[in-house]
Amino acid sequence: MTLFYRLFGARRPEQPHRPTADPDRIAVLEHDLLGIQPEPGTPAARVVALAKPVDPARCPHEDVVEVTELGQARPTGLCTRCGADMVADDSGDWQRP
Repeated sequence: MTLFYRLFGARRPEQPHRPTADPDRIAVLEHDLLGIQPEPGTPAARVVALAKPVDPARCPHEDVVEVTELGQARPTGLCTRCGADMVADDSGDWQRP
């Protein structure tokens, strides 16, 4: 249809932009502002848990993104949960330096 509109100059009726609600953001706001706890096991509960600040000493460091640069002797990474620097050991497991 887009080619038809371009060839014959017909204009598509413009649809007004209507923002949609983000249920994850709503869950975080409900928790922070009103103290409403989401049901355990729901995606909202996971988002609320991930939105809380984390102590790097207590973080399980499960979600590590590799950020190794050229010339580094060992693979390095960054924990997406707490922001801690990580280094891969000889077996490939992530450890804090």
